[in-house]
Amino acid sequence: MKVQYPVKENVDIKEVKAALKPFGGRCAKIVDGRLEYQIKEEKEKEAYEALKERGYIE
Repeated sequence: MKVQYPVKENVDIKEVKAALKPFGGRCAKIVDGRLEYQIKEEKEKEAYEALKERGYIE
């Protein structure tokens, strides 16, 4: 599934990709101030919480 979240300014996409790797997230990119990536539905909530804890998304 493809997900999109508002991203905070000055986020390093390499760091985000590394954070998503344990959850199986892939194809991460920032488009129009939103983080987009693909992930399996069962891992989406875990990945979201990890990104939010690290301060990458709003």
